[in-house]
Amino acid sequence: MIWAITSYFNPVRYRRRLENYRTFRSNLRIPLVAVELSFDGQFELTKDDADILVQLSGGALLWQKERLLNVGLQSVPAGVENVALIDCDVVFEREDWAEDAEAKLREQCNIIQLFSEALYLTQHSPLGKGDSEAIEYDISAPGIVQTGDPSLMGQAAVIHGHNRLRYNPGLAWALKRAILDQHYLYDAGIVGGADALMAASAYGYFETVTNRQLFNSRRKQHYADWAVPFNKRIAGRIGALQGTVYHLWHGELKNRNYYERFKLLDSFDPYVDVQIADNGAWRWTKPNTDFEEKLRDILLARLEDG
Repeated sequence: MIWAITSYFNPVRYRRRLENYRTFRSNLRIPLVAVELSFDGQFELTKDDADILVQLSGGALLWQKERLLNVGLQSVPAGVENVALIDCDVVFEREDWAEDAEAKLREQCNIIQLFSEALYLTQHSPLGKGDSEAIEYDISAPGIVQTGDPSLMGQAAVIHGHNRLRYNPGLAWALKRAILDQHYLYDAGIVGGADALMAASAYGYFETVTNRQLFNSRRKQHYADWAVPFNKRIAGRIGALQGTVYHLWHGELKNRNYYERFKLLDSFDPYVDVQIADNGAWRWTKPNTDFEEKLRDILLARLEDG
């Protein structure tokens, strides 16, 4: 049996995030560990929202997704050999994707992206029935490599053209549990973008992705400490499932500020500026209210409720 892990945090209290989570949960057909982080002690999820629900209170206002997924890994029952990492605003078109994923992980792959195409629904698109002219479209990371120009991999770290990804490095992946137990996820992408960092590390495009995310020298070294061993462990055994995932609307892509957020980290040193709190979330080693206010402004500018 494959289990899923997801994370949930909602620092500016968007209504849409909880609505999307409930849609995601109701359509997920495998057991789920969910880790919710509350910055004010008030939680939104209930025991019915996951098979195992972990709730943490406190921590810095940062992009905590990968940190929470690493926490959630500890709650996946012993004996589970494969783990799916799924954003809580995704719905699978295929009902048999989990069986296919387990077969591929058992027979040929160490890591797989769980779709070949991702459709971004508009604000009013019925699930799975959106107007094709009104939906953003991305292909999977392995899909972009299979085009014959794998150098495009690095371009997923920023937005191009009409403020959207050329391919999607995230949304839904599955790995062998043993690999996650050994390496965990890279979780120092504290303004987001860690999906691209993981995908690029699996393929070995370390410098391309760190340059596009404006890494300073300390961040590059910190990432390399994780990415090089992870790449060797993946050993090129990367795949993708055929099928579509639907990304539930939560604001227009033009409001995401994917590139601007990386500028917040021009002097960030992950070796000394953050630490893991007792509850498992990131916290600053010294107060950094200026950074948190800027990140909050970016989150508010996303207008996820429309």
